[in-house]
Amino acid sequence: MKTILITGGTGLLGKGMEETAPKDWRIVSLHQRDYTVDASRAEHIALDIREKKLVDALFSKHKFDAVIHAAGIASVDYVEKHYAESLESNLVGTLNISSAARRAGVYMTYVSTNAVFDGRKAPYAENDAPNPVNKYGQIKLQCERLVSETLTDFSIMRPILMYGWNHPVTRSNTVTWIDDKLRRGETVEMVDDVTENPLYNLQCGAALWAMVRKRPAGIFHVAGKDRCNRYEFALKIAKAFGLDSSLIKRVSSKRFPDIAKRPPNTTLRVQRMEKELGVPAVSLEDGLKSMKTRRNI
Repeated sequence: MKTILITGGTGLLGKGMEETAPKDWRIVSLHQRDYTVDASRAEHIALDIREKKLVDALFSKHKFDAVIHAAGIASVDYVEKHYAESLESNLVGTLNISSAARRAGVYMTYVSTNAVFDGRKAPYAENDAPNPVNKYGQIKLQCERLVSETLTDFSIMRPILMYGWNHPVTRSNTVTWIDDKLRRGETVEMVDDVTENPLYNLQCGAALWAMVRKRPAGIFHVAGKDRCNRYEFALKIAKAFGLDSSLIKRVSSKRFPDIAKRPPNTTLRVQRMEKELGVPAVSLEDGLKSMKTRRNI
């Protein structure tokens, strides 16, 4: 069997890759905290990617056929307030993983973000100029440059707001958070001035496996078919799951003055994903319908 390394593999992206994995691939999943991940087909290893010696030892022990690097602090607000720690987690961690991949001659996909854009000229194609408006986007753009300037056998994937069923040990996402709140009868405030094309994690998994299989070069935008703001997204979630939409309150970003600045519209063009990877963009209706049928799987 071939072996793939997924860093940050307990997140929503890693779970999407597990659920769409070809049978002839073995998955090694890295995460920093030492916890048990139930109902997972991956081999889980707790390892701090900031520690170069540990990363090098891992690559010495295993012969990887591909690497998906998704690890790093990903909370936009946390990064804004803990910049030094976030640099270590993202930039140092990326340097250690990419250096090990380069020395081992392994194809690597770096998982970046839509946050590299300022949200003023959407929808964005892969060759549009980045201009991040918060520290998280700035760090991820630095990591993109690190990868593109030090590796020859690589690709960069920019996903957008992702949703799906996550491992219980990891943080919730927009859909699972809203589902939980509405089922509890709690009010949810959602902004109407931040627009994205939400990405179903199983579509993301399929796109990453296509990248592993085809080994393309360059940047790929991976996003869903439908564009909507966060408030509209919440209404679609309530409708799909048969929940009370009257509990969803429409607000603007000014309602949350203490959080990091968000770009207003970072919707992504996905023509390259569909044409070169052969992965169609999933509609919100289909993605939420799939989630509903897979609720107890």
